Amino acid sequence: MRTIFNWNDKWGFYKGELDQDALLSGKNVIIPGETPGWESVDLPHTWNALDGQDGGNDYYQGAAWYKKTFTAEEGWKEVYVRFGAVSKLAQVWCNGRYVGEHRGGFSSFAFELTPFLQEGENEIFVRADNSNELPVYPRQADFTFFGGIYRSVELICFSGTSHFDVACFGCDGVFITPSPDGKVQVDAYVNGKGRSYARIYDADGKCAAESQISEAMHYILHVPDLKLWNGTKGAYLYQAKVFLCGESTDEIADEVCVSFGFRDFSVSAEEGFFLNGASYPLRGVCRHQDRENMGWAITEKEHLEDMALIREIGANTVRLAHYQQDPFFYDLCDRNGLVVWAEIPFISVHDERKEADDNLREQMKELVLQNYNHPSVCFWGIANEVGIGGESEAMYTILKELDQLAKKLDPTRLTAIANVGMTKTGSPLFHITDVTSYNEYNGWYEGTADDHGAFCDERHGQIPAIPLAISEYGAEGILSWHSEQPRVKDYSEEYQALVHEKAEKAFEARPYLWATWLWNMFDFAADARDEGGCRGRNNKGLVTYDRKIKKQAFYFYKACWSREPFVYLCGERFTKHADGKINIKAYSNLEHVELWVNGVFTGELSGKTIFEFKDVSLTRQFNEILVKTPEGFMDSLVFEKVEQVPEEYILKETKNISEAVTQWFAGIQAGNPGRADNKELVVNEGCLSVYDPMEEVYKYKEGFQIIQELVARPLSISNPAMASRMDKGGPMSFAGIWHHIKKMLPDELIYIVNERLNKIKKQD
Repeated sequence: MRTIFNWNDKWGFYKGELDQDALLSGKNVIIPGETPGWESVDLPHTWNALDGQDGGNDYYQGAAWYKKTFTAEEGWKEVYVRFGAVSKLAQVWCNGRYVGEHRGGFSSFAFELTPFLQEGENEIFVRADNSNELPVYPRQADFTFFGGIYRSVELICFSGTSHFDVACFGCDGVFITPSPDGKVQVDAYVNGKGRSYARIYDADGKCAAESQISEAMHYILHVPDLKLWNGTKGAYLYQAKVFLCGESTDEIADEVCVSFGFRDFSVSAEEGFFLNGASYPLRGVCRHQDRENMGWAITEKEHLEDMALIREIGANTVRLAHYQQDPFFYDLCDRNGLVVWAEIPFISVHDERKEADDNLREQMKELVLQNYNHPSVCFWGIANEVGIGGESEAMYTILKELDQLAKKLDPTRLTAIANVGMTKTGSPLFHITDVTSYNEYNGWYEGTADDHGAFCDERHGQIPAIPLAISEYGAEGILSWHSEQPRVKDYSEEYQALVHEKAEKAFEARPYLWATWLWNMFDFAADARDEGGCRGRNNKGLVTYDRKIKKQAFYFYKACWSREPFVYLCGERFTKHADGKINIKAYSNLEHVELWVNGVFTGELSGKTIFEFKDVSLTRQFNEILVKTPEGFMDSLVFEKVEQVPEEYILKETKNISEAVTQWFAGIQAGNPGRADNKELVVNEGCLSVYDPMEEVYKYKEGFQIIQELVARPLSISNPAMASRMDKGGPMSFAGIWHHIKKMLPDELIYIVNERLNKIKKQD
């Protein structure tokens, strides 16, 4: 039988590189804490918990070391160590001898330690490395790549030499394939020899099916009168216990317990997603796993809190972006009935090194095999926004391989891809996977908040036979900023909510959208970001990074999706108003809302989700505002009437331009490459402009030279990583890219670039 030890406490940690030869030869083998430089830590652990969230794009990316001592017990015949995740590269030694390495920061992996053990005390060393130069994905993305052993570690010890293969791509080597007709296929993979059988138990613990003991490790059971896993309507789960016995005895040598569910799903290009034969529109959120001051080193407590918040708004699906997440969270999705899009971290760019393609294949295998048994998982995501930096035949080739690999490993699920909003539907990226989707940010990065519907209709009309979803949409919302007339890029809570209100209305009117996932459920770390007066963070979440505050848009979705009756009065952080008459907004999933001002009934509205009372007078300095429903639910705030709009509500962004860039720009102006006198982005007919895709601009030698001279060169002074992005074209326009780089460059530069491009005539 197996014994599993939680191996998370009392590890030694050293941040930085060490002399491996000296360390592993015993010259530097020490008890944690005795030598300066080593500290004692418990797992999960990351070395970027603080510097990965403070901005500046300067968090430590490199090597660090972990070590642990342990004593092997006499009854252990075989010993394995299993890591939940190590970012991004892990190399393991035991007693100075090399055990192996794992490339990929999000999947579990196991190594056998048996050949390396010695009597008495043993020591294990782990070198972790989150360097960006490694041919390990993700290579480039808009979030922090936290380093460390940031998930749990287990020591798995067997009293015999026959057992299920715990080193089988980091899982237990048992795969359950249920069919809606009650058939259950069991596939088990074993180290050593033996015989196997399985029992299936229902949710009440009653045995629903049992197989005979057999030497075969692949067999089929049948469950009569089954109950379906039916999403949030009823997430019914069964358990399969698979037993391994000896060759000539019925004594159990090992056993594995797997939860699973019976369900059937399909996607129609015109009618959307179906679960168990019934229409089941998927409406939900994307989720990053990090937490303030913790990074990725979170525990089951944080996962449970995240799931509770997702369920509070009534979402029925979650896109686990942009990487494989903790097995415990997939378990929570199973139990809570959330349909899951699971994906690998193939993001933004294609690294054409052979080792990088090998890494993609390996991460695809691990994602599928480690999450094969989860009924919540319906989609394998093979890539996200990889066309943003330009497309290539090499990219198409590896994407096709990943699609076919996922299908070979698991023919029961569908493959998916998330494309950046500017990708043309004629691109091969839309013809590789079973279903497709767009990350579209109308009202934030492009277009207006009223464009969501037209965007979807146009794209669906161009690829009517391909099921289309919206895999990301949204806007930044920072708690400090507020406005009576919210507008794009004011970063106010009110504007974020407005974008979501208009997007959700457009999506609900289009049943051909098989799913929509808003970006994002939670704010998350992006150390390269500096916008909205907030460094090191992407603030598109419905909930703050620390999970303590729910933004206004959170309650909008709760009104849309949740069955729990409530009413919410908007403006809990926007209580000071300079206008004598204001609009007062409430969200509710009930049909009638009344407004009371200073104890006086002021009006009532009937409708759905959004209740906005127009031109409400604030007659006192402090005004008690109350909204309530006939069912007795209510919410209230005190609004203060002030003389002028408070400065504290208004974002005043400052530039982040280095002196070297300022001097460079003065030289450019002196050379007069473009006057930009009128401060208008004029587009000359038949000529290039900042609104053309970069891939179009780069078709012309002069266009490439203009971007390199005027943009890449000054950026290289302050942000070399961003400057390197200018080496490739892509579907984004320079006007779209400007949003990300304008704080580092003079305001006038976009006009100068546009004027220079306007002199280049497009060829027919």
